[in-house]
Amino acid sequence: MIDDRVRIRSCRVDSYDLPLNPPWVTSRGQLSHRQGWLVFLATDGEVAGCGECAPMEQAGTESHAEAGQSLHRWAGRVAGMRLSKLWQLLDDEAISPAVRCALEGAVVDLAARRQRQPLAHLLNPAAPLDVAVNAAVGSADQGLVGRATRATRDGYKVLKIKVGVGPAEDEIGCLRACAERLAPGVTMRLDANGAWDMAAARVWMRELEGLPVDSVEEPLAGMDPDELRQLQQEVDWSLAADESLVPLIGISGPAGLPVRRVVIKPMVVGGVRPSLRLATQAGDCEVVVTTTLEAAPGRWLTAHLAAALDDGFAHGLDTGRWLSADVGPGPVIWRGRCRLADPDRLPSSG
Repeated sequence: MIDDRVRIRSCRVDSYDLPLNPPWVTSRGQLSHRQGWLVFLATDGEVAGCGECAPMEQAGTESHAEAGQSLHRWAGRVAGMRLSKLWQLLDDEAISPAVRCALEGAVVDLAARRQRQPLAHLLNPAAPLDVAVNAAVGSADQGLVGRATRATRDGYKVLKIKVGVGPAEDEIGCLRACAERLAPGVTMRLDANGAWDMAAARVWMRELEGLPVDSVEEPLAGMDPDELRQLQQEVDWSLAADESLVPLIGISGPAGLPVRRVVIKPMVVGGVRPSLRLATQAGDCEVVVTTTLEAAPGRWLTAHLAAALDDGFAHGLDTGRWLSADVGPGPVIWRGRCRLADPDRLPSSG
């Protein structure tokens, strides 16, 4: 994919710490800040590329400190290396996922800029430059109806809602109240983050009957493929594998995934090529690509990868609104769509 033999003049690593407002709440805890690293690759010309490393241990990546140490070691190796050589090394060596995502992101960003084409077209020449996006409206709490109403007025057709955070009876009541206010064609995408055992999941599935459910992500605490397969057979909507995707493929094999949908997070799975491979291994499953609360460079990479893999489903790209500050301009999201044609997305490398 990357055969550009231009030499890399320098590799710079900068850290960032961005506050979230409001905090990001899931069944696994609360996040109030997003920490990460930016990787800048520069050539002898004026072209530079940027990648982002935003570890999230609770999602399965390395720690922030481990990522920083690894990135600084890589920065010492890269100067003078050809871009194509670095691209090959990233596939040959064992590298932690967020670090690999940052380095691959910087390589493909630089290559796309040098070719003067959108990154999505570097990955897939037929990729659209406009994809559907779900609205991240937070948890199923008393404020859900208001947030969902504002999102639908802004043109969103799919609402991403965290469940499994509070008492089940309260959350189900909030979801029903929300569903009563939704316009026709608007659906709810629920994410349990593995909050339930099989018995609790079945109760939830019964309570959700009749509601406009798009899908339910990570319904089970374990990754038992037999239980997931049975649960999928009992409901009309798609169940989705997110955090459990890589282990499930290892257990079930490429043709045996027990759910209808896969959620691919480049930061968690290790960047561009692992994401493309997972999409291939998922066979006929629906594919959704999402961020992990990255800053602007990570959201750009995820958005272009979503376009390269797009099959019409809404992707999880609208998380920039949770950041009180950012390192640069992120993808433009308007009326529930993400536009990828903005060429001026590189943060300052100093």
